[in-house]
Amino acid sequence: MVQLPDFFSKEDELTFGLPVLFENRGYKKYRMSKFEEYSFYSDNRKFLTDDGVIAFNNADGRLMALKPDITLSIVKNAKLSEKLTRLYYNESVFRMTGTGKDFKEIKQCGVEVLGDIDTYITGEVIMLAAKSLEMIDPDYYLSLSHNDLVLSLIDECGVSVEIRKKLAGCIGSKNTHDFKKICDKYGIDSKTSNVITELSCIDLPFDEAIEKIEKLVYTDKTKAALNEIKALRSALEGSGISDRIHIDLSVTQHIDYYNGIVFRGYVEKAPSAVLSGGRYDLLAKKIRDNIGAIGFAVYLDNLNLYYRKSREFDTDILIINKDSGNTGALLKAANEFASEGRSVCVEKEKPESYRCRKTYIFENGALTEE
Repeated sequence: MVQLPDFFSKEDELTFGLPVLFENRGYKKYRMSKFEEYSFYSDNRKFLTDDGVIAFNNADGRLMALKPDITLSIVKNAKLSEKLTRLYYNESVFRMTGTGKDFKEIKQCGVEVLGDIDTYITGEVIMLAAKSLEMIDPDYYLSLSHNDLVLSLIDECGVSVEIRKKLAGCIGSKNTHDFKKICDKYGIDSKTSNVITELSCIDLPFDEAIEKIEKLVYTDKTKAALNEIKALRSALEGSGISDRIHIDLSVTQHIDYYNGIVFRGYVEKAPSAVLSGGRYDLLAKKIRDNIGAIGFAVYLDNLNLYYRKSREFDTDILIINKDSGNTGALLKAANEFASEGRSVCVEKEKPESYRCRKTYIFENGALTEE
């Protein structure tokens, strides 16, 4: 990896470093326009994280939207290869704030793979997610799940879409009390609710989690989901990241968006997930026929808050210019320092609290170290 200047912020480091990581694994940059027709997002509103979309009329009268989601646009617009399309992006989306009164820009960098998704591709994407987290902080972990392990059991209960979402919300927040209350209210049998509760409380390393899940699954879908997790465990063996992965079955990404393997990434200093992703065939197949999809996004916008960098020096060299008649010689001197890889600043007098390795006085066409 290229050594980056120490004055780069964490966001700067990732903006530069993540594309290098992705390019080195054969991913090609996807460049997006900022706008899409509003009707596209309106038709796919259930896949968005909230209802806030910035809309405006363009010159020809069409209602346009400032992009609230990157994945939707990639699935719609990307030119697909015959079998597999590997893409990465470094873009911003615009969404409503938590108060619902304003909008904010969210910077994201991530990957999307469209096409025939198999165990290798799933493992590759998870490996890239882990490497992305490691670039933020070596003290990281991935929480990995499979939506079918719990959601397929809820589906078999025959509840409405609204109740399904409430139950999924309880699982995501590990709220077993309200989960059981809803199950009792809508007549979901105790065997099913107990199994779902036990599954959703699993948060263990790979091998321990698999051993416990094996004792609980009993339907074809849950057994198939467990087999996917086992295959992924085997694929990642020897990758060096297995000990950074926990199976956490409370992770249920957007249930109208994702299916199959889903995951979230955490680092030591951030209070919430800084990465999320998984399989999203449900979305891909709605927009384009017969296509699988998997990807993840790293959220860059708040990382500088949690990983503040203090600089020891403002520049390596400070030159105090006391000679207004030899501009050419001064520029030459400054350029010589810069060509040696040292940072340099020229001032007429030393700024208050300025920190530098060395200070020089430029006078009578020559430099003198202070």
